[in-house]
Amino acid sequence: MHNIGIIVNHSKDIEFELTKSIINWIEKNNANPMLTKQTSAVLGHNINGYNVEEVYEKSDFVIVLGGDGTILQVAREIANFETPILGINLGHVGFLAEVDVKDIYKSLDIVLKGEAIIEERMMLEASIIKDNVKKEFYALNDIIITRNTISRILTMDAYINEDLVMTVNGDGLIVATPTGSTAYSLSAGGPIVYPNLSVITLTPICPHSFSNRSIVLSDNEVISIRLLKNSGDAYLTIDGQECYKIEENEDITVKKACFKTKLIKLPGRGFYDVLREKLKER
Repeated sequence: MHNIGIIVNHSKDIEFELTKSIINWIEKNNANPMLTKQTSAVLGHNINGYNVEEVYEKSDFVIVLGGDGTILQVAREIANFETPILGINLGHVGFLAEVDVKDIYKSLDIVLKGEAIIEERMMLEASIIKDNVKKEFYALNDIIITRNTISRILTMDAYINEDLVMTVNGDGLIVATPTGSTAYSLSAGGPIVYPNLSVITLTPICPHSFSNRSIVLSDNEVISIRLLKNSGDAYLTIDGQECYKIEENEDITVKKACFKTKLIKLPGRGFYDVLREKLKER
C-alpha cells in the first residue's frame, strides 16, 4: 500500500484540518498521499495534484472523507478502476462509511498492515435508448423512477425478462442493490438485504394498490420499465444524486453492472453491528 488517494468533501472538512492530519500521517508512514488538483490548490500543500481519474487509477486505495453521499459519488466514478474505498464518516447516517473520526489512524494502520477486508458490492446499470442513442447510468444504491413534486401519479409497467410482473400506479418505483436496501428502499417498505447477496429488489413508492409489493429478484434478471400514456412528469434518479427526465417514448432497462464497488472493511465489525448501530436497535 504505497499510493493512497484522498478524496475530501470540502463542505464537510471545512478547514481541512483532518485532511492535513491524514496527509501527515501517511507521509510519516512512508506512503505517498495523492490529492486531486482542486484539493491540492486549496491546501497550498507541497504535494502534486492529479486529475481525479489519475487518483483513482494510480492509488492502491482511496480514502473518502465525507458522508454516504460522497462515497456514492466516488463509487460511481471509481468502479471501473477496481480501486478499493475506505470511507471516513463526516456525515450523519454512515452506512457506507466504515470509519469514525476517532478511529482513523488505528484503522489506517490496520489497512496498511494488510489486515483489512475488501468487500465487493454489486452495482446497477440503467440504460435508456431514444432515437438509436443509448444513455447509460450506474448506481451503487438504487435506480429510481419517480414523479416531480406536483405531477399526477405515475403509471408504469415493469417487466422481468420481458414478462409483465406489475403495473404500478403511484409515486414511482425503486430498483435497489443489497447495499441500497437500507436507503430509500427501506423507507418505502422494502426489505433489508445482506449486502453480499446476489439479488435485486423492486419496490413501488406509495402504490395506489395493496397488490403492489416488493419483489426480490436474482441478479441475473433484466428489468424493463415502460411509462404508460398520460403519466405525469417522470424522472430517473441515480443514487439520489443524478437526475434525467424521462419522455413517454423512452423505455428504461436495469440490470447488474459489469463491475463492482470495492469497500474496505475492518475486522470485527460486521453488517449486523452496523445495522444495530444505525437503526438504533440495541
